[in-house]
Amino acid sequence: MQAKKKIKIKKQVVVLEILPKDVDKYWSLVNFILRESLRFEGDPFSIEELKKYIKDRAMQLFMMFGSDDGKQHKVFGVCVTRILQLPNFPQCEVILLRGEKRELWQDELADTIEDLAHETNCKRIAVHARPGWQPFLKTKGWLPKRYLFVKEINT
Repeated sequence: MQAKKKIKIKKQVVVLEILPKDVDKYWSLVNFILRESLRFEGDPFSIEELKKYIKDRAMQLFMMFGSDDGKQHKVFGVCVTRILQLPNFPQCEVILLRGEKRELWQDELADTIEDLAHETNCKRIAVHARPGWQPFLKTKGWLPKRYLFVKEINT
């Protein structure tokens, strides 16, 4: 009796920039994750406003898509950035980031964000992220500048 050969499954997740002209085409794939991300952030704006900002090029949308088993393909995460023109220089900001199995896409996303910052002549990248990102971001040379503390005020 012959032993079965193990099939090596290729796991691959890629970071795709969703261009403004393609937002409607991919929106159903990212809508739920973006809604969750906005809710986690306290709903700073509506999902409709977010979509408009992306379509108007005020924000950029990235989708992490692929397979972790070599068979099924799905969305593993989303990232939204914006280029903020500060008085002295432009800054690339990651304002929404949510996903799963980040070890499959975090390196490519970090490189993609750095490429965006270079292309838009940004002097700095700022990431609004939970503390769990700190160990990975340090490996990419991104260090904490300060911590963001918030207190919700009921009016």
